[in-house]
Amino acid sequence: MIFSILFILITGDNMINNHELIEVNNESELYLYVDFNYEFGIDFKEISNNLESFNEKIYKYLTEKEINFTKGKIFIVVGGVLLGTLFINNNQIQPTNNLQNNNYEIAEKVPINTPKIEKKEEVVEEQKKEVVEKKEVVTNTVKPTTPAIKKTEEKKITPKKSTPIVSKNQITIHRTNGQVINIELEDYIIGVVAAEMPASFNSEALKAQSVIARTYALKKLSKLEKLTDSTSHQVYKDNNQLKKLWGNDYSKYYNKIKQAVTSTAGFYLTFKGDYIEAVYHSTSNGKTEDSIAVWGNSFPYLKSVDSPWDLKASSYKREITKEFNTLKAITGIDITEGTEVKIISRTSGNRVNKVRIGNKVYTGVEFRTLLGLRSADFDITFENGKVVFTTFGFGHGVGMSQYGANGMANDGYNYKEIMSHYYPGTTLKK
Repeated sequence: MIFSILFILITGDNMINNHELIEVNNESELYLYVDFNYEFGIDFKEISNNLESFNEKIYKYLTEKEINFTKGKIFIVVGGVLLGTLFINNNQIQPTNNLQNNNYEIAEKVPINTPKIEKKEEVVEEQKKEVVEKKEVVTNTVKPTTPAIKKTEEKKITPKKSTPIVSKNQITIHRTNGQVINIELEDYIIGVVAAEMPASFNSEALKAQSVIARTYALKKLSKLEKLTDSTSHQVYKDNNQLKKLWGNDYSKYYNKIKQAVTSTAGFYLTFKGDYIEAVYHSTSNGKTEDSIAVWGNSFPYLKSVDSPWDLKASSYKREITKEFNTLKAITGIDITEGTEVKIISRTSGNRVNKVRIGNKVYTGVEFRTLLGLRSADFDITFENGKVVFTTFGFGHGVGMSQYGANGMANDGYNYKEIMSHYYPGTTLKK
């Protein structure tokens, strides 16, 4: 299984874009952060030809960055998920025998307590232009009635400690370009909202995103963790980057987002006195997902809720086609037209829970990660000697749907109602 994962890293459109070298119990650990292109998937053209070995890529990166690392563990991190580990000793790299199966939070290096933010699954493709919502014809789909928003009754849980007090003024950001900058928290939130949500969205959706981004940052800071601008945390863009992104619309969009952030300044979400796990995604499949189906952790405020507004989003439905040989290279299964493909079960959020391909069974999250699909809600069909994957939604599906939030705002809901819907039972504090 490890070699399948490494094969993806070698052959896909992935590259090491950042690293972290730390000392743990007098031993060195090197974390290599690799971008994973969920939007366009993985292109496995000419798999067997002209492949640079993964070892060579690692050594090339170490050399270019002048990293003195000759012995210790190397952790391979793709899109914020720890996929596997290697060991280097005297310039020899060997895979270890422990694939991590998506159960780790990279920032903590311990079994996941905090779900990750998946920036590659946010609405980046819509940031370079004004979003124009297009109605999409969805076959065999009945659009649910817009649900009434009401506060979910809170279940009794063991009380936790009060939310730690952290600095809400100057914070430190470790940028992927190597810079370490000090910045006002609210200025940071402006840069995050601008990077994570299209500026053309409704102001109430931008306000909700501001509160969620602030909550995420404050929780990290309260745990004395570093904040980065990488896909492992929240993406942050400075003014120069935003000017390139928006061009002539810079002033209009910047002021719009600044207003949304300023009007919610200092607000964050809590549950039972603690900062919530402020996860979000681009587009749901009509329902958000229960966190336990994705990360194995259950939170009372991260349960599946209806999100019918997403069905009208331009990012709701996609199709990608893969060759039989491509799938064989990834899964090791000799797939043909006669190979049995069966969705065994689905989650409460109507995403794939278990799928059987030939004689192998995968979880929906595993299969989605393996193939780089946009969502764990997918259908599989054979067509003209190829496999067609139809995906619904974009992202892990947990927490607030950004397109859903925009749809709610367009229907007249304010940012407090949006957050109450996607994070039921939480409390807005300042």
